[in-house]
Amino acid sequence: MDGSDHFVHIMTQLAEELPDLADQLKQEVRQGRVVSEPRLKQEGEYEARASRLAEAELPPLGKADIAVLPYTDDERLGLIRSSLLTLAETMHASRKAALDIARTREMDLSIEFGDPELEEISYLDLKAETERAWVALTIVRELLSEESDTSVEVIQ
Repeated sequence: MDGSDHFVHIMTQLAEELPDLADQLKQEVRQGRVVSEPRLKQEGEYEARASRLAEAELPPLGKADIAVLPYTDDERLGLIRSSLLTLAETMHASRKAALDIARTREMDLSIEFGDPELEEISYLDLKAETERAWVALTIVRELLSEESDTSVEVIQ
């Protein structure tokens, strides 16, 4: 499976499991990446861009100008990696912070949601949620590590 196919496969899974994240990633990929004129020269895109600008009778790019380029397959996969890692890290950090505050203030470690007069109350155990978030973060880190040969089947 090449990088493009791999990206499509992962995005299909994300669309099913985390549709908001998938939408954000699709939008980012559609917009492309912004590069400066010196970076454009480094990537070998400058000549092609300069000739298109000349054909359209537009001024050439200057040192302070920027251009938008499509992401490469590796960059698109990198976006997914960093997004998933950030999501897992934030998920764990927010739960840990709530747990730490509750412990510091000697509060109940279970949070109630809902109005008992209008609906059934739901509960969230901060300690259990923090532990689950830690496991999720550990799995995401392992799956996304460059050296990892851990398959999804092993984790599931």
